[in-house]
Amino acid sequence: MLLRTLKILYILPVILLLTSFHEVDRKLHYEVLRNGKVIGYLDALRKDNGAIVEYIMESNVKVSLIMDFALYSKVLGTFNNGVLTSGSIVRRLNGKDKANAKITWQTDHYVIQDKDESIQIKEKITYTTACLMHEEPVNQLRIFSENFKRFIPIKAIKPHQYELQLPDGNRNYYTYANGVCVSAEVNTTLSTAYFRLKN
Repeated sequence: MLLRTLKILYILPVILLLTSFHEVDRKLHYEVLRNGKVIGYLDALRKDNGAIVEYIMESNVKVSLIMDFALYSKVLGTFNNGVLTSGSIVRRLNGKDKANAKITWQTDHYVIQDKDESIQIKEKITYTTACLMHEEPVNQLRIFSENFKRFIPIKAIKPHQYELQLPDGNRNYYTYANGVCVSAEVNTTLSTAYFRLKN
C-alpha cells in the first residue's frame, strides 16, 4: 500500500510537468490611455493546446466625457487547426448589455446569435479581432469582427503597422514587434484611446 502511494506521488508530478509543456499560455497586459491618463486596462490571453488555440480578450475602461461611462468588453475565440469553431462577445455600457453574441460552427456554416438576431456565414473564419494582440496580421486583407459580425478590411501601412477599417467609418491602428501588438490607437466617434503593452 505504501509502495503504491509512493508510485502515485512520483508519477503525478511527472504527468503535471508533461501537460504543462503541452499547453502554453501567454497573457498580455495593456494600459488604456486617453489624453495621457490611464483610464483602464485590456488583458489578452492566448491558450495554446496543440491543435486547439483559445483567445480571450477582456477590457475595463472608465471615461468621462459629458457624462461618466464604464465600458466592459470580453471577446472569446476558439480555433481548431486554424479555423474558428466557437466565439462570443459581450459589451456593456454602464452595466447594460450592448452586445451579447455567440458564434458557433455548424457542419458547413457559422451561426451568430445576438438576442433575437440570427446571422449565417458560410465562409470559414481563420482570423478574428480576438487574435489581433497575439498574432501580427501578416498577409491578411480582412479579418472577422465579432463586434460588427462581419469581415472588415485591414491593410499594412508601414512595416509592422496596420490600419483596420471599421464599418462606422473609423480607423484603428495596430503596431507590432516580434509578432505581438505593442501599441494600438482605437478611434470612436466620441474619443480616441491608446493601448500600451505593459509586459
